[in-house]
Amino acid sequence: MISESHGYSGKKVFLATKHSKGRAISPEFQSILDMQVEEIYVDTDLLGTFSGEIERKGSARETVLAKARMAIAETGNPYALASEGSIGADPFIPFINSDFELLAFVDDNLGFEIVESIRSAEIVAVTIKVTPESDLSEFLRKADFPNHRLIIKTAESPTTFSVKGIGDLQTLEESLREGFGKYPELIVESDLRAHYSPSRMANIALAARKLALRLSNCCPECQTPGWGIVSYSKGLACSDCGEVSEDALKSEVLGCAKCSFKTQGVILAEEIDPSRCNYCNP
Repeated sequence: MISESHGYSGKKVFLATKHSKGRAISPEFQSILDMQVEEIYVDTDLLGTFSGEIERKGSARETVLAKARMAIAETGNPYALASEGSIGADPFIPFINSDFELLAFVDDNLGFEIVESIRSAEIVAVTIKVTPESDLSEFLRKADFPNHRLIIKTAESPTTFSVKGIGDLQTLEESLREGFGKYPELIVESDLRAHYSPSRMANIALAARKLALRLSNCCPECQTPGWGIVSYSKGLACSDCGEVSEDALKSEVLGCAKCSFKTQGVILAEEIDPSRCNYCNP
């Protein structure tokens, strides 16, 4: 835990949520920052929904910051938190899903905002298109049902019929009968709202820990909380031919959330292997 002299010790931060994310975020902020997280109900679905009824208009970063600003507008408190997640095909590992979670912190007293993120393959996120004849037993095993809840919705977009938060077989069967009374095919998928997805909630806790640890570090120049990685320096020579790959990550760049002070962080590599060299391995 930080010292009592840290600016956030004993302060309250409001979390904009309608999906009980405080149970993942609060323990990390309490143990690391001595900061009390209090949930404030705001209709974050106005900015986009996982099930597709409302499309997210802005980027994930814009959306998570907008959510945090909603908490400040609602409470008048200068400190706010919000989270935003995107789950889909992993950009680096073929054929698996991953969970990209962002957590935003806004400090209107000091006038800065920070967004931290994590990506995790530890996520239960499955979907299937079904007809009245479909056998769902194997799908339900993969979906970790009922520990993870489900959504039923129309196969076509936009969504015109949906049942969310399905957590027992009776509700599942009744919802399927209702849907098949109107549509020949339906989608059954993981309900990825945090309060119905334990694996996603665990990832939000990881993001909360990362953000709280960053806020515990203050800028060596101006003492503003939030000192951490802001970018990376690039450009490494091949260990064989010496050709420089401009996109290869060389080291972390540490910076302040408020002032322009920056320093070099951890050196990630001194050179690149010929297998990653565009000249040796075009």
